[in-house]
Amino acid sequence: MKSHFLLPYFYTAMMLSSILLCSACATNPASGSHDFVLMSEKQELRLGQQYSAQLGRTLQLLPDSDPLAQYVNHVGQKVAQLADRSDLYYHFYVVDDATINAFALPGGYIYLHRGLLVHLNSEAELAAVLGHEIGHVTARHTVKQYTKSQSYRIGMAITSIFVPVSPIIGQFGSVLATAIIRGYGREYELESDTLAVRYLKRAGYDVIAIKHLLQTLKRLETIDKKEQNDAGEKTKRYHGAFSTHPKTEERIIRAVQQEKSGGFLGHDVMLQAIKGYPYRDNDQDGAIIGQRFIHPKLGIQLQFPDGWFIKNTPSALTARLKKEKVFFRLSIEELVKRETSKEVLQRMITKSVPKADIHIQTSSQAGYEYAHTVINMAAPQVRRARVHMNVWRKDSQVLHMLMWTDANHYTNVEQSFQSIASSFQPYLVIQDGDIPRVHLRQWQTTDSWNTLAQQHHNLLGSFTAQRFAALNGMTLEETPNTGQWIKLAY
Repeated sequence: MKSHFLLPYFYTAMMLSSILLCSACATNPASGSHDFVLMSEKQELRLGQQYSAQLGRTLQLLPDSDPLAQYVNHVGQKVAQLADRSDLYYHFYVVDDATINAFALPGGYIYLHRGLLVHLNSEAELAAVLGHEIGHVTARHTVKQYTKSQSYRIGMAITSIFVPVSPIIGQFGSVLATAIIRGYGREYELESDTLAVRYLKRAGYDVIAIKHLLQTLKRLETIDKKEQNDAGEKTKRYHGAFSTHPKTEERIIRAVQQEKSGGFLGHDVMLQAIKGYPYRDNDQDGAIIGQRFIHPKLGIQLQFPDGWFIKNTPSALTARLKKEKVFFRLSIEELVKRETSKEVLQRMITKSVPKADIHIQTSSQAGYEYAHTVINMAAPQVRRARVHMNVWRKDSQVLHMLMWTDANHYTNVEQSFQSIASSFQPYLVIQDGDIPRVHLRQWQTTDSWNTLAQQHHNLLGSFTAQRFAALNGMTLEETPNTGQWIKLAY
């Protein structure tokens, strides 16, 4: 009885599935193969447009009038007009942050982060990045990824026509976010590399630039791991659009096998395009210079003793004493109601230790109202921590500085904590220097990456020499030709 009752719904679902399967077959514009996709081109373009508008409100983008943004657009349009979906209007944007990343939205919206751009050493490498991201658009990788994620939902629909399918835009957003953060996976990334070779050759660029680009990304990954190991932190996977790409060595071989060097390279023009731009963080986010942190927008600076590994993130400035469980965090709070620095600090303590009766010292420092105390409480990575708590308030803006270690170890680092807190002072660019920017110079016969790092006081940290070399697409052992233009960050 039950099976007979369900038969009409089963046949209805099968007919629905057959119609869906037939209507979802589409010819891939890049490969010419027939793909099964659950999104029409009209839907694809509309969603790309919608998400681009959202990103325009949330990402910090260089304005269209900015010279670097104009240069990226010029090269991007040159490559895009020779791509497989040249009927699309392509849009190219520069995200103004230090991330080594690039990503594409469906429909031709391409985003390159400044952190990646400053590490490029030729216009051909720029074209390679753009060609790779354009390849994701032309091969409809986001649509195909969305289709994969929705395949099980078709099975559910066949089983029961009463199971609702989530709205496309919601599911699409999740797929898109994953692709932006982690990449598209082995198969699609290799296909985009192959398409980049095709588009570079059509545009007259040297395809070996793809090899140089991937080598630079591998070097940066290696330096990041060395820094993390030196600090005693767990080694993390390389972030950005290239994080889940196939092994870099394999990609280098696959991307340019049987290709010979030839075509336009454009070393000097690329260097001129990025000259003067921030190497890492910009004026809005602050910057690390050796053992010093400056924040031009807030007008403050801090000095860390030797041995601290410092990291600036969008949410906070963090640091740790190398290979020890001694930590630091500086964050910003915008007050919604009037509070003194003492009241803010008391609120923070009460939230973590409700019945604490703590003496809070107050004073003024660097034009801020200041409050300070030391308390025992649980803290990240330290269960029984002693925490050096500091709050600076000016108008509605509050800076929280927390430094902590195991309670039994506190006396060994108390002086270091006090030194960092007392170094909080105003910052003036004329007096205290600018954030590290890209500068150009010609290589001299007496130069080496180590001597250049020493001349600039190793301001990029313990691995400044390696970072100078990687900035120019080289290892520490490689050197440019005498008279060749190179980039330095200071």
